[in-house]
Amino acid sequence: MEQKPHNALDTLVLKEDVLQICYWYQGEGFGDKFTAESVMPFLQTDTPTIDSVMKELVREGALDSDGESFFFNDGGKRKAGAMFYESFTEFQLGTHGECNAGCCDGDEVCDHDHH
Repeated sequence: MEQKPHNALDTLVLKEDVLQICYWYQGEGFGDKFTAESVMPFLQTDTPTIDSVMKELVREGALDSDGESFFFNDGGKRKAGAMFYESFTEFQLGTHGECNAGCCDGDEVCDHDHH
């Protein structure tokens, strides 16, 4: 049963997910090369769809491929790292009076309703 992305937004989200998982995978020391099979356990979609997305990321210049596996180029790794840290910080609560909604700069007075 194949789960293909339904629309452009699904495809965009899947591409971002793949990049972030590859970044995490490399950061955990699992290797510098990725295949659809290696990242598939972390995604809720099938291997052919992931392989297709990874090939699209090669065309867009975020990943390179040697024909068997995929790996980051410098720009792709920076992009994936930025997305990874942005996603990760969403899960952390603000401290020292920061706005948990994430829309206020640190020096601004936050007028959100804090409960």
